[in-house]
Amino acid sequence: MGILGKMSLPWLLGVLLCAACGPAWAAGEPQRVQEPLAAAPQAGRVVLKVQAGARERTWTLAQLEALGLYRVSTSTYWPDDNGTYEGPLLGAVLQASGLDPKARIRVLARDGFSQVLPAEDLSTWPLMLATRRDGRPLDVARKGPLRIIYPRDMDARLAAPIYRLRWVWMVDRIEVAP
Repeated sequence: MGILGKMSLPWLLGVLLCAACGPAWAAGEPQRVQEPLAAAPQAGRVVLKVQAGARERTWTLAQLEALGLYRVSTSTYWPDDNGTYEGPLLGAVLQASGLDPKARIRVLARDGFSQVLPAEDLSTWPLMLATRRDGRPLDVARKGPLRIIYPRDMDARLAAPIYRLRWVWMVDRIEVAP
């Protein structure tokens, strides 16, 4: 029968099809949410300020979600936090705020914690500004109302300890970092 047996041609076509589809089928990559989600309570309340010098843009939860929701199921560094997250891509939030979507930024949390996210992270991975977990709006008890999510299961490099502190939760401000 030779090297290409009866099952080899369909298998080869399947492999080529998957290769042609590229990263859209990559494990752990955020996917666009198609179905409408229930409106979040207090969706009109300002939850985020994005600042670049003297310019400041405020965002409500409804405005952020109107940018387009994505969904990613991912593991985290904290097993109780493994789950499915929804929210806009961080690059889209930055761009809609008038910033470079791949800028080096500082993300600040309500409790005073902050982290700089390098430009390389934003240009390498589709980072998410999560507004929901498992379809439910994030509240402070669930590390919300906003949380940075890296698609950890998309790339083995994201399991490195250096990324652990970049998963900022209770996000309330983003600034351009020097």
